[in-house]
Amino acid sequence: MLKFLPAIILALIAANIGQTARAAERAPDLILRGAVAAADHQTYREVPFKVPAGVTRLTLSFDYSGKAQHTTIDLGLRDPQRLRGWSGGNKARVTVAETDATPSYLPGPLPAGVWRLVLGVPNIRKTETATYQANIWFDRGPEPFAGFAAAAINPAPGWYRGDLHMHSGHSDGACLSRRGVKVACPVFRTLESARARGLDFIAVTDHNATSQSEALRELAPYFDDLLLIPGREITTFQGHANVFGPVAPLDFQLGSARAPDLAAILDEVEAAHGLISINHPAMPSGEACMGCGWTAPNTPFARFAAIEAVNGGALLVAGRADGPLS
Repeated sequence: MLKFLPAIILALIAANIGQTARAAERAPDLILRGAVAAADHQTYREVPFKVPAGVTRLTLSFDYSGKAQHTTIDLGLRDPQRLRGWSGGNKARVTVAETDATPSYLPGPLPAGVWRLVLGVPNIRKTETATYQANIWFDRGPEPFAGFAAAAINPAPGWYRGDLHMHSGHSDGACLSRRGVKVACPVFRTLESARARGLDFIAVTDHNATSQSEALRELAPYFDDLLLIPGREITTFQGHANVFGPVAPLDFQLGSARAPDLAAILDEVEAAHGLISINHPAMPSGEACMGCGWTAPNTPFARFAAIEAVNGGALLVAGRADGPLS
């Protein structure tokens, strides 16, 4: 059995940073309050608020009174150009960011200007009045990704089984369709396979992609016994490396103007609060698998947190472990 490298354990800790941060949440940047009454029955109300320039993530919590009297207030959100989403009554907290969003909402740039809460009132009794409150937080710059779960999957210390290098149909992950045809495998099948094998945690690290993170965010509430670590495999012509943590874009075109050398990529990873690990470095690199082995010249190994030791059942590189491999 291969003992985990200390840096890999740090990857799991990093995946839960968001849960700790939520426990010590700062005060809202903006609070919107209001009330609805009988005249609002089966009508929509749009509540304007201003989003300042430079915001990269908007988080909103929403609550209202009168639920015991069957009052219902549905929630949606508009930016200055378009509807960003509609969750109705099934979500009390949503986030919208450049790189990701709560299911029901669209990720993308957050333009400065007047945004609107879209409130629908499908029901309020003639004699009732209900109050509502929306708390809004604005984040700027590269913030650590808060993860997919609202709380730690299992806070107890112990030994956990997992896989830190998995793919889905968002890159080259394939499986058989219901009719037995080989297809790009949907993310939920990757998660089902992980739980069927008794894994406690996985990182879905599709090649140079983070689009799988949207699916993981949607699936996390259902797979609430499986820690989902955000990741991607940076795939270059001189080697592959997994980055755990951020979902923000990272350049991978090593040797181009976008990423002239490894230092440029590593700078971006560090700025995004990511953890990077070299993948299958001893594999041959050639026409059968171009770039699979690690051949990047002048690699600053001290800036990598870990090196993959096992891939696909093959022992590759031991890495820098505090203890022996056994």
